Amino acid sequence: MPQPFRLLLPLLLVCATALAQAAAPALVTISQGEATLLRDDTRFKLAEGVALKADDIIELGPQALLLRIEYADGSSLLLGPGSRVLVLPKLLAERSKARAYLLAGWAKFSLAPDAEGMLASGLVDLSGKGSRGVLGLSNNRAQVFAEGGEWKLRYGAGSVAMKGGDFVTVPATGKPETAGRPSPEFIQALPRAFMDTLPPRAQLFAGKDVPLKSVGTLGYADVRDWLTLPEPAVRRAELARWKSLAREAEFRAALIENLKSHPEWDPILFPSLPASARAASKP
Repeated sequence: MPQPFRLLLPLLLVCATALAQAAAPALVTISQGEATLLRDDTRFKLAEGVALKADDIIELGPQALLLRIEYADGSSLLLGPGSRVLVLPKLLAERSKARAYLLAGWAKFSLAPDAEGMLASGLVDLSGKGSRGVLGLSNNRAQVFAEGGEWKLRYGAGSVAMKGGDFVTVPATGKPETAGRPSPEFIQALPRAFMDTLPPRAQLFAGKDVPLKSVGTLGYADVRDWLTLPEPAVRRAELARWKSLAREAEFRAALIENLKSHPEWDPILFPSLPASARAASKP
């Protein structure tokens, strides 16, 4: 290799790494406690500085303290103990604005000034602009606190406009209950870290390529709750990500056994014969 190119190579590598990091749509900037990442067919141990991709799944252990995701526009998402979230889901229509889909646990969603976004879930969707809010999912209900700014809360076929200080409880069945302040029960259960003001940390990881450490291949039990979400539209949107796992004998057998819980897998597991094959099979 000519000497000038040999001298330029380290600089080019540094620039490429910095550009890749800068282009990351989201970063893990705080990770305190057990946290794992489900990507493709593998489970990884999460660490601070890891760049996230669309459709990444993050799951926190019950004893975890906090995980923070910072988005490229300065918005952020805090996750509490036991939280399970799909990051940057590929949803349709109005839900295409969702920065995350919360399956369980606690999330504090803070939008940067003038930034729009949505935090989606199976019970409610919370959308706003430059706002801050908390969503907790437990006991077949959603609890939402508008910490600052204005939010639009969607549930079933209805919606509620929320302003700073408002508190809404949405049960799995029945009508929402609204209040002008959070309930004592909500405040007691709220992760303590959600009460702190945390400065941005994304710049600390600029130019760094933090590798992921694999902790094993995913099995059906690892992703059962995602495969059997009560929302068919979300299941179909995530279908492609699991197709490689369906080639594994045990995973395929479990899919077939539980097919009633995710019928969209039927044509994938049992594809119909192409027209040419059907014609050839006729007497």
